Amino acid sequence: MAHEKLNIVGIPVDNLKREQFLSLVYQELNQKQKNIFIVTANPEIIMNAKNSPSYRNALLQADYIIPDGFGVIKASNILGNPLPEKITGYDLVHTFLSYASETGKSVYFFGAKEGIAQEAINKAKELYPNFRIAGTKHGYAGLTENVAEEIASAAPDFVFVGLGAPMQEEWIASYQHLFPHSVLMGVGGSFDVLSGNVNRAPKFWLDRNLEWFHRLITQPTRGKRMLKLPVFVAEVYKQKWASRNSN
Repeated sequence: MAHEKLNIVGIPVDNLKREQFLSLVYQELNQKQKNIFIVTANPEIIMNAKNSPSYRNALLQADYIIPDGFGVIKASNILGNPLPEKITGYDLVHTFLSYASETGKSVYFFGAKEGIAQEAINKAKELYPNFRIAGTKHGYAGLTENVAEEIASAAPDFVFVGLGAPMQEEWIASYQHLFPHSVLMGVGGSFDVLSGNVNRAPKFWLDRNLEWFHRLITQPTRGKRMLKLPVFVAEVYKQKWASRNSN
């Protein structure tokens, strides 16, 4: 089903409400005609793609690129074509786990440090008891085709890849052909949060679109990564002005 996409600094972000997006994913998953590659795009991911042609090419293989976070929504407002809502990757993990539990689908967790993926899937099983565990593998097991083939042999319905950007999207782009009927999505540090090893921002911060600031003050090492935010805003304005000049 065709739908509008918004070009944000060279990345086509899907212009869909959350429920529209979920309906399309579930429909395609149950038809079992193809795999579904989802990218949860934040400003850092978009800037990485701008600076890396190979990473950009990986993202462009995705079936859906959704706006993960306030920064991408703000960019759409600047460009005069507001996206309807943010679709946060961590929340989407929970939504898919709930759906998998309701429908008996299988789930594979790949990524994070040794033991974290297993802790995370055990916690997920407590919350959503009826999904099937296809397996887990930590992120230091290797990124080779052999590892991808081993994961694919479990025939998972959902594959959550927690390797961090850009590695997770590049891995999915390279090996998605081994997963003919799976939903594949990069989930960053979601396993750390789901397992309880890292705390997510409290509701106060989430409701005010300040999760990024909470991460900065609780994880100061992220400071260098946060410097991409003002650069991203500058690139969005450059795109806006270039569009005006071309009209």
